[in-house]
Amino acid sequence: MTQKNFRIQSVLQLFLFLLFPVTPCIAQTAPAWEFFGGYSLQRSHVREYYKSSPILYTFRDASINLDGWKASVTENRNRWFGGTLDLSGHYKTPQLLGTTNQERMFAILYGPRIFYRMPWVVPFAHVLMGAAHADVRVTPAGPHDSDFAFAMAAGGGVDLNLGGRAAVRLFQAEYFRTKALGTRPDHYRASAGMVFYLGERE
Repeated sequence: MTQKNFRIQSVLQLFLFLLFPVTPCIAQTAPAWEFFGGYSLQRSHVREYYKSSPILYTFRDASINLDGWKASVTENRNRWFGGTLDLSGHYKTPQLLGTTNQERMFAILYGPRIFYRMPWVVPFAHVLMGAAHADVRVTPAGPHDSDFAFAMAAGGGVDLNLGGRAAVRLFQAEYFRTKALGTRPDHYRASAGMVFYLGERE
């Protein structure tokens, strides 16, 4: 064996010696619970009222961006599978031809989430189902309407581990579908924020 080959073999042996004691700790455990909270942006179809005459209102279907929040709790059953409860609220107060509309949409969803856990990043995907509540109110006084409807969301995201008990959710993007208030059902959501871990699961 040449001196060069001996050095390469020694480096490989040292690398494997350092790697194998660490890898099982990374690969075999996952947090038992994950708590997420952060900012959310939702592209939604909403109902907007405006005055068609001095005393009469009519409405149209409009596509706008709603600012809001998102929070979720995930119970992990193992390293790659868990169940997620997802809560969100989105708001906007647009004006249409001088009429101020207070738009709000809330959703509560639950469903399976799958993970691909790596030492520093954790991609995930999910399909969630539940209900949405949409509400529109003309302020300071005018028409008001609200509706509950079935809702579902499909998408995923990526978390960046900070080590220990926290991570940054770099992004979470979803197709969100609901027909609350009879508007077009296609909506889209994006969010980012912080994730906190509790407990361990093998």
